[in-house]
Amino acid sequence: MLPGAAQAQARRCLVTAQSAPAVANYDPFNPSSLNINSLQITFTRANGPGGAKPSTIDMYVQAQTSAANGTVLIPVSVVGAGSATGLGQNIFYNNPGAVPNITTPLPNVPVAGVLRWDYSGNNAASDVFVVTFNVQLPANLNLDASSSIVFDIQYGCNGTGGGPPFSERNVAPNAFTLQINVLSALQASYIGPALDFGEVGDKTDPQAIALPPPNGQVRVASSGPYTITMTSTNGYRMTYPGGNVATETQNLRYQTTFLGQTRDPGNTATITKTCVRAGLGAPPLSGGVNHPVSVQLLEGGLDETPAANYSDTLNVTISPLVALGQGVVCP
Repeated sequence: MLPGAAQAQARRCLVTAQSAPAVANYDPFNPSSLNINSLQITFTRANGPGGAKPSTIDMYVQAQTSAANGTVLIPVSVVGAGSATGLGQNIFYNNPGAVPNITTPLPNVPVAGVLRWDYSGNNAASDVFVVTFNVQLPANLNLDASSSIVFDIQYGCNGTGGGPPFSERNVAPNAFTLQINVLSALQASYIGPALDFGEVGDKTDPQAIALPPPNGQVRVASSGPYTITMTSTNGYRMTYPGGNVATETQNLRYQTTFLGQTRDPGNTATITKTCVRAGLGAPPLSGGVNHPVSVQLLEGGLDETPAANYSDTLNVTISPLVALGQGVVCP
């Protein structure tokens, strides 16, 4: 829980923490929070130099990044040789954000918003205490798909042994890990107007090619990496209901640019990319990334069979992946 040996030698308030194995699955796209009751975390006091030991500890908890902000961590009971103050209140604080002002030496009454533990003795039997927490993870946390959330403990202590009474104010990085399985999941949507060229029945080929390309965006929010593909139902040819896409006078050729790749009737290979995680917001699609898509006509409709509507369908498939570290930053 505490830093490496070189730092630990200068510290006399030494406490480690251990949490339970994986306790729940967290879906960051679920609109409801995840509640975990009766989660036990074991704290163990260790001897400092010369037998120094903490006698009183005030603590609160922070995650290492803002991704877990909004978490609620309420200690409801403690079992051990000692007494607790501050049960029933949330001791998790956002990072960054306002936090309790723990000053040392610790006062007789703890400041609001911390959990205090007063050890009842110096023997080995009093070194361990177990805190039972009720935990709430808010909906739509922007967490990586993984199996854990790592927390730091900010604490101050008064102690005895190894010389005169002492006090310290420290942080225990990587103090304990909440074993939550953060699922790899995603949401996606299309943003923008329909990819519509408008009336082109009176356009020559050069006039059609010069038209401004319609464009939009495929928005993706994800907790992990994902694959994304695009295909065209008609091979990048539009035709009308009842028309024959293979008949030159019954189709309009066009091209699509997506994920930095361009496809047209001469190259209909599937566009495919594996992308790094997009992230998410609250709601999920208020965050994430946008992938631009644009289309451009390759011929006009002047020589085509007149019809009210020529169309094609672009098929976009997006699939979440489990392992982090896959993919590239996709345009």
